[in-house]
Amino acid sequence: MTSLNHASDALIIKSNRSRRGEANALRKGASKIHRRYQPGLKCAVPRGMASKVVARVSSHNWHRNPDLVELRQNGYVPYTKRNDPYYIPKPMRVHARSEACEALTALSQVMAANCDFNPDSDYPFEIMAPMEQLAHYMGVLHVYDSGRKAYDVALNALSVMEQLQYAIVLHGKDTDSGQNKPLRVWLSERFFTSRGIAVDEIRQWLGQFRTWAIKNGLTETLRTKYERHLLRIEHIGIDIKNRHSLRNRLKQIKRWVVNPDLAREKEKVVGQLEDALDTLEQGDRLDLLLDGLQSKIKADGKGHKKAQNLMYQAYVAWSNKTMRHEVVQLEMALQRDNPGLLHSDPEAYYQRLLERAGKL
Repeated sequence: MTSLNHASDALIIKSNRSRRGEANALRKGASKIHRRYQPGLKCAVPRGMASKVVARVSSHNWHRNPDLVELRQNGYVPYTKRNDPYYIPKPMRVHARSEACEALTALSQVMAANCDFNPDSDYPFEIMAPMEQLAHYMGVLHVYDSGRKAYDVALNALSVMEQLQYAIVLHGKDTDSGQNKPLRVWLSERFFTSRGIAVDEIRQWLGQFRTWAIKNGLTETLRTKYERHLLRIEHIGIDIKNRHSLRNRLKQIKRWVVNPDLAREKEKVVGQLEDALDTLEQGDRLDLLLDGLQSKIKADGKGHKKAQNLMYQAYVAWSNKTMRHEVVQLEMALQRDNPGLLHSDPEAYYQRLLERAGKL
């Protein structure tokens, strides 16, 4: 009778044991795994604008991010509930956990390292790597024995970035797995401005990137690479030709980031080229005409740049004759009184420095 009672008790315990209980029993007293991987930057960072953006986002303090604080006060909305009008998000505590901050920082670094910073692209700031590759670069891609891949840490961080409006994500059905996944990702302007990167800095970096590409003869190579990316995207069926709202949003970002001065210079150069071609007569050499036009454009650019940098040149001449600590004290005091003036109007910044030094 006693053995029957023990057998029935064992049967009841076995039937009531859940899948989590089975997993706990298999561990046999071993400590439970809190997380398998710690997010971090596990890929190479290209030199130039990518390295500058990665450096900025690496030092960002998410606990003091006003957008994240406001989002957590309202509550996260899962992707599966974004079209549910009856879903009510649950408010959370203001400060996110350190694990979440680490994931957001690692994802920001990886996206900045794999971003398309070519200003000649149709839609700038596109992430040129699939989500699975980004998770691998973050160090959070887990492959089970069955071959199934999981990267929930990266997906959750991307969902938060999307709700913060730091990233624009195109979701769709993956042709391989049949699951709904983020297929294309772009960085928005708030991704940069939230980290203290001014618009003028971004325009300056993009101008330097274009100059570097032209100097090294990589303009055609970058364009070919981008067109090959678009062909691959169109081949797997995730083109955005019919997504008009998304295209308008991406065009808005390009209008925001394109320097108006560069656009005017481009129109001026195109006008000069058209005028030169109109005056071309039969028998004239086109290469000599283009070389002369290029020399004229360079000379005009040098003269315009020299006229614009008069205050900077006066500042350099004064700083070379002054003690270094005095120059640093004046610069720190002016930056404290007028933050952002150096990037918004450099000539006015150096003029005020010279005024404070008593040289104007």
